[in-house]
Amino acid sequence: MGKIFTVNFPEIGEGVVEGEVIEWRKKVGDVLMQDEPVVVVMTDKATVELPAPHPGVLKKCYREVGGIAVKDQALYDIEVEGNDDPEPSHDEKSEPTVLKRQPEVIDKEFSKKTSNSVAPKDSTQILATPKVRGLARQLGICLSSIRGTGDDGRITVEDLHPHASQEVVSGQSAIFHLPGDEEQPLIGIKALMAKKMTESKAKIPHFSYFEDTDATRLIQLKDNSKLKAKAEGIHITFMPFILRALSVCIKKYPILNSSYDAERSKVILHQRQNIGIAMSTSLGLIVPVLKEVEKLGLEALIRSYEDLIQRARSSKLLPSDMKEGTLTVSNFGSIGNHGLWATPIINYPEVAILAIGRIHQQPIVKNGMIIIGDRINFSWSFDHRVIDGDLASQISRSFCSLIENPAALL
Repeated sequence: MGKIFTVNFPEIGEGVVEGEVIEWRKKVGDVLMQDEPVVVVMTDKATVELPAPHPGVLKKCYREVGGIAVKDQALYDIEVEGNDDPEPSHDEKSEPTVLKRQPEVIDKEFSKKTSNSVAPKDSTQILATPKVRGLARQLGICLSSIRGTGDDGRITVEDLHPHASQEVVSGQSAIFHLPGDEEQPLIGIKALMAKKMTESKAKIPHFSYFEDTDATRLIQLKDNSKLKAKAEGIHITFMPFILRALSVCIKKYPILNSSYDAERSKVILHQRQNIGIAMSTSLGLIVPVLKEVEKLGLEALIRSYEDLIQRARSSKLLPSDMKEGTLTVSNFGSIGNHGLWATPIINYPEVAILAIGRIHQQPIVKNGMIIIGDRINFSWSFDHRVIDGDLASQISRSFCSLIENPAALL
């Protein structure tokens, strides 16, 4: 008989202290290979597969599906051969895989009630499932004022009932149900995005700025580059050219690539241009980040962008691909080839976001004549604490000039 090795729930992201078990890929008694996915866990940041750090046999699972795994607490046991402690995995620094698709979450009560009401062990960490947090927001309840009755002081749905008022804080009627209504829980990426967007709108004073731009030369440049890219097996879109223009614009206006620290009233100017690419999926929005764009020429940018998008579509992104973004781009116009204008929500703590409408034809006046021109619309949202209207117009005009004269991007 070998030795039992306990695998704890690891740190899989900054500030992540717990996760909801949504699927066991292996069952007790199964043989595990090193780095083979064992369990799928949903945190408030992402849904990830956790691989086995050592080969062995799965002996015990400490959390059922729907249960909450807590950082540094036991998640499962592996029986390993021999009596010595297993050597650390050579791939210990490799990260769990971010999933684009999530299995269905079993709808059941996650926490067992205890007889006594206890407060969380660490008052700075409020333990509650995404479902409880969302309901608390709807009811206008501050979770820090509640003593949880679940395991380790976890706050349950029942704990919210005594604190629920007839009216939510905003003065609107409380959430109600009519006969025949159905509940549809937000899980995985959609739950994360709901939380993120609520945080962004609450913390950032948004204002939007729009510009209609001539896309004639951009189309020509893309078509000319398409032949070479096709020969190399690369699918080319307008996005790399737009990202390149954005990178050049950032060099002129570094404030565009910054974050605002409200507590210290300081703007953090980021030296690296880590541009997030908002992608729509059937399960929600993901924002993989293209790192250090400032170091990439146009050809390298085309390849790096294509690689990132392909890994996102094949669910091969790592957690590191989803963080440290400094500016976000949303290509909403590519979805069904619809959409001209938008008022995008900034990805907190960034200070701006750019939304790209579809390229379309419309009548324009040129040299006193009405002609049909190729146009592309850009919709910006800015953090008004950092970028005012005058600066926003300068940034937008500089960016659009590059789109109208893209030879400067080569």
